[in-house]
Amino acid sequence: MKHVWGTALAAAFLLAGTARGETLEYKIIWPSGASLGTARLELTGAQMKPMAPLTARMMLDASFPGVPVTGEFHSTMDGKGCTQRFEKRFTLALRKSDEVVTVSGGRASRKTGAGGGESAMAVPACAHDALAFLQFVRRELKAGRVPAGGKLLFGAQYDVTVKKAGPDMVAIGGGKVDAERFIFHVKGPASESEFEILFSQDMARTPLEVRVDMAVGKFRLELAP
Repeated sequence: MKHVWGTALAAAFLLAGTARGETLEYKIIWPSGASLGTARLELTGAQMKPMAPLTARMMLDASFPGVPVTGEFHSTMDGKGCTQRFEKRFTLALRKSDEVVTVSGGRASRKTGAGGGESAMAVPACAHDALAFLQFVRRELKAGRVPAGGKLLFGAQYDVTVKKAGPDMVAIGGGKVDAERFIFHVKGPASESEFEILFSQDMARTPLEVRVDMAVGKFRLELAP
């Protein structure tokens, strides 16, 4: 169960927007088709100052009776989209996580709550947390390029590759929307996962749906109409 939710959380991060002032609402769907919960993603920044910091925030609630599953994630980026600070707090049943990562001069310092301690690691000159990385991905797609991949920060550092899988369709509000499907492969020090994201084919490159195959079936995150 821990691996299932870890993969689902990683997939949820791939829904973060790129346009300043964007807000996206999603439904989390069980393999049975029942609604599991919701995710809300927000991106804000100074509209007239291209080098001003941007902030991205995700709130997730996929709880079910007796098992709380909630999370709040907050990224602060500079005007180039590079991570300056990343906060991660979530509850998965009895397990809780609370940490803050700050990035400066090619080093990421990680501090965990509840006496968890501190650590540091070398990172790229323009480091990306999980939210910031997908800002970069959507910018690349808007420019007509498929990102080769890179590294992202989510506690540890993860290697990510992106592969274009072809056209697809997504059902939204009773209609069908043209989409392009991409496969994301994420590998970390102790885990490896793969999931799909379907982006709109317009210039916004809005992430319309995420599909995650688990042992118990396929979970989906669907854009709410």
